[in-house]
Amino acid sequence: MLGVLALAGMCTATISVDSTSAFAQKGMSAPSPAVHKFRKEDVFNTMTKVSREVWRAKVSGASAQHMQELFLDGQRAYFKGDYDAAMGDFMAAEKICKKYPNTVTPD
Repeated sequence: MLGVLALAGMCTATISVDSTSAFAQKGMSAPSPAVHKFRKEDVFNTMTKVSREVWRAKVSGASAQHMQELFLDGQRAYFKGDYDAAMGDFMAAEKICKKYPNTVTPD
């Protein structure tokens, strides 16, 4: 029984050593963690603010559709963890909101 456990321990040690040496042998480096320009919290706050603007906007024409598509693309990117792409989409949607202000009176 102890022999089997010792053999299993040696196999595990060999696997972990081999997996780290695989990067060194092939001249590859271990993948680095993703570095984001924007923090998750900042993107979330922008998403919340822009969602209100998009919801309230009553812009007719293609710009309204484009604004909504940008917002939805931003949400998809946010939930995938791509905060830089999400912030870019939210900022573009916000820019459309500011360029074409809501001129329709609230119902």
